[in-house]
Amino acid sequence: MIILFGNLFFLNFNSNYHSFETKKYEEIQTSSTKQWLENSEFDSHESWNSSIEGDLSDVNATISQGHANYIILGDSGEMRIDDTLNDTDWISAINPEFPTLPDRYEINSSGCHVSHIWDENANQTRNTPSVHWKKTITLPVNFSDYLITSASLDVVFNATVTAKGLNPSIPHIGGIECLGDFTQGNPFPPPNITQFGVGDSVTFYVLISDLENENVFQIAINKTSDLGQDTPEINNYTDTPLKTVSKKLLISYLTSVLESDNFNFTITLGIDIYSEDNEYWGDLDIWDSLIIRSFNLTFSYIKKIDKFTSISWEQAGNQITGDNVQITEGKLGFDYKINQSWPSTLSPNSEIRVFIINKQYIESIKLSTVNTSFQEAFQGEIDVTSLILKDISISISIQVFLADEFGLDEDITISIDNVYLKISYIEIITDILTEPEIFRMLLIIASVLAAGLCSYLIAYQKVLKYPKPVRKVRKYRKTLRKKTSPNIKINSRNSAFNVAYMAELDKTSRFLKGKPIEHEVESKKLIEKKSVKTPPPKNLKEYPKDIENINKKKS
Repeated sequence: MIILFGNLFFLNFNSNYHSFETKKYEEIQTSSTKQWLENSEFDSHESWNSSIEGDLSDVNATISQGHANYIILGDSGEMRIDDTLNDTDWISAINPEFPTLPDRYEINSSGCHVSHIWDENANQTRNTPSVHWKKTITLPVNFSDYLITSASLDVVFNATVTAKGLNPSIPHIGGIECLGDFTQGNPFPPPNITQFGVGDSVTFYVLISDLENENVFQIAINKTSDLGQDTPEINNYTDTPLKTVSKKLLISYLTSVLESDNFNFTITLGIDIYSEDNEYWGDLDIWDSLIIRSFNLTFSYIKKIDKFTSISWEQAGNQITGDNVQITEGKLGFDYKINQSWPSTLSPNSEIRVFIINKQYIESIKLSTVNTSFQEAFQGEIDVTSLILKDISISISIQVFLADEFGLDEDITISIDNVYLKISYIEIITDILTEPEIFRMLLIIASVLAAGLCSYLIAYQKVLKYPKPVRKVRKYRKTLRKKTSPNIKINSRNSAFNVAYMAELDKTSRFLKGKPIEHEVESKKLIEKKSVKTPPPKNLKEYPKDIENINKKKS
């Protein structure tokens, strides 16, 4: 029977074990899906932080009208240097290459004016006098953050000289000598020296440089070649523009001089006079009036956006912790737009990037594809499950990354809204007992129950099925067969009576006080005759005193 019960129990346990295991798996899993971000619609700055990498002056971050904004800061301006030439702003200076100053130099109503006479009969050490006028230009913005997009230069000069010699009889001797003049092809009588090399000339020019004059560039020049010609006679130039460098080169030179000092550079106006030595002819070179009439430099600039500048909106969420938790899915989505078309030709590689716990999602959004109205990023949700980790604060960062250096003349705003990160996970309820331990515990319980049942059946067969008197007889049956007396004390009749009598006396002794009565006990009838009727005590506490008074009377 025991074997049959055991087989039935284990067969039943074994058949239910798998159903128990399935039942356990269904009960211990609780699945949840949560929106992990707060303030996803940007009703305020709460829970969101912005960060900038690169040039802080290139970008800005704001939250307004329920949107998080990435602002690319554009700007533009124009610098014009066209004031009337004056000796307050333009300061005369010595040309270090030709330190001899002309006879006369000044700034007057006509402009920067020079006059000079080269007398070969006089004691002169240098035949190339020169003078500079310098002006420091201070810009309204820091040009480390700007690009020059266009530039123009306009400088006008005029000149008047004495072309022929002052002796009317020999006018071809003296004056300003040029190609084609008499002195070019007619040597002086013995020793037959030709008094002409390159001729006489004057050079008008403009220089730009940094304040330390370490980088100096010539941006305009005019060196005369026929001024002072005898035939046909050319005694003057009317207002004539200097020849300037190309627009591209001018921009390059301006950019270069502003690299060492982003706010300041120097402009130099110069006049150099070259009088060739014709001492054998007794030459007299008269430079009557050499004037820089006007100066006009204009250049336009726009804000320079540095390469690799980025701006991010980010939020740090809670952690998912516990060995009994398993992440099953992560979905991210947001809306975005731009306020104007992105300059894709200038910056084709700029994009929107997504980071989860500082890991970049594989896809990005090119700014050149962003519309001016809100649209869903990535055309719907994106799966970021692989980027979500346990026991780490689950942070999200949506970044605008500017991959190119380019110029921007006005602000561009990129906006995002409705950012959500939905995380699904299951939580496994871990029992104290694992499945093998449960099986072992049930086996132990079954064994104890089987042993108890077996013991009960044996006891029932041997003892419990008999009535109680029979069980007592059967208990002492073996002792009756023994020849020796049983090891049990048997009380005599008198002893048993005395024990019973004393037990009865103990029941009343607590109500009686005094010594025991020494005389014989009278019969009940005599006691009734002699007894004095006394009222019962009013209080049970007085009862012992009443008995004592009765006893005194009897005595």
